[in-house]
Amino acid sequence: MPTPSNPLSVFVVSTSDRGEKITRPLAEAGVPTTSFTITAVGQVPDLIRAIGSEDPTVVIVDSLSFAGFAVAVSRVLFSIPYVVRIRGDAMTEHRSTFRRHLATGTYTQAVKQIPRYVATMTSLKATRNHLFVSEYLQDLYPSDDERGVVVNTPCFMLDSECDENPQTSLDLPEGQKVILAVANMQYQKKTRGLMQSLGPLSTVLEKNSDTTLLIAGQGPYQYRVEERAEALPGDIRVLGYVSEIESLYNRADIFVHFSLLDGYPSTVLEAYASRTPVVANDAVGMREQIVDGETGYLVDLDKPEELERCIGELLDSPKERERLGEQGYQYVKSNNDSEVIGSQFESYLTTFFDE
Repeated sequence: MPTPSNPLSVFVVSTSDRGEKITRPLAEAGVPTTSFTITAVGQVPDLIRAIGSEDPTVVIVDSLSFAGFAVAVSRVLFSIPYVVRIRGDAMTEHRSTFRRHLATGTYTQAVKQIPRYVATMTSLKATRNHLFVSEYLQDLYPSDDERGVVVNTPCFMLDSECDENPQTSLDLPEGQKVILAVANMQYQKKTRGLMQSLGPLSTVLEKNSDTTLLIAGQGPYQYRVEERAEALPGDIRVLGYVSEIESLYNRADIFVHFSLLDGYPSTVLEAYASRTPVVANDAVGMREQIVDGETGYLVDLDKPEELERCIGELLDSPKERERLGEQGYQYVKSNNDSEVIGSQFESYLTTFFDE
């Protein structure tokens, strides 16, 4: 609810702890929030009642599908404006999941994607108010010029301290260099970029026996990455889910991120926060995060020799790795600190007093 010092109140809806990427920055700005985590369709009536009971200034929904649809219904019932936070290409993700279930013969799950797709489309179309985490996504989902703004994702790793020695047993020789990839293998297009990079990375490992490629992450397409890694020369290890991911960033000498479906990947920000130099493909949200040659390097995945050269030169130059790592840290500190993001959220949300 509003406070005497800040009359703005925000109700945040999410399907996971990702809602914290809104509530924590707003707390830094002194904006009171109420959060609701919805994990099942059966919670839709409870969510609608909670919004009516709280009567906030504005609702932010961080997840679409049925959560977004419920918020759209509450807008009709209670005349409370809502904002959709677009942090990924939701429509493409729905279609990708639908096709994956068809391909694997899980037809019931495929059919379930249809009402989710409709609910997502409804929640997007029923409001003019959109918060995009990147300009790339803003271009994908054109919005009203004043009601659709870009507010990037905060990087909480800036606030955390971690052990530089990961508890995950890596069994690496002393002095072994590490190239790290952290991938969401839930979607084919996110995995495809990583798969495309494995050949050139393997070539680099063959030339540098003192280097290991670690791949953290999980999802339905993990088995494809594992199969590809096993077929290639070089020390490539697919770790699956890793809980102490911060310490892996600190252990890494280079972080790589190759994806064809990432609106504004948090992993790049986390590498920056760990002062780990970043190499990514020049596509989607990464080209907004990386200032080529200053905070990291952007490469063309269709030119494997370019990737091989870039990684090879970085492995040979500790001074260049240190320079990029420091530049990346300064970038994320200036642009993705919770206080910075909170101020941007508040500036946008106060416009709802005029409605």
